[in-house]
Amino acid sequence: MPKTPETPSAAAALEAALRAQAEGWGLMAWVSATMVDHVRRTSSEMAAFARDEARRNADAMQRLAACRTAESLTDWQGDYLGETVAVCRDEAERLARMNAEVCDRTLTRMTGWRD
Repeated sequence: MPKTPETPSAAAALEAALRAQAEGWGLMAWVSATMVDHVRRTSSEMAAFARDEARRNADAMQRLAACRTAESLTDWQGDYLGETVAVCRDEAERLARMNAEVCDRTLTRMTGWRD
């Protein structure tokens, strides 16, 4: 006659539930701290970018004021647009890299916490 599996005790079930809940709370705290740190670092990066961009624009206005011919104006516009695209591309790459690092760390932590 097959033996029926033993039913776990109520204490064991409660202990398992409490252990899982504690692990969940710990993970939630870690994710929250990680996201707050990421927002802080991203905000700092964006503030630095805005500061540098304001300086670059002030310099560009001085260069614009110094243009005396249509040719020098055209040269200035091409330089300014090229620089602007390069600076924005570099900033977007930096922010994307920061986001990817946080996502990778979070994924590793959330999927590897039982290992």
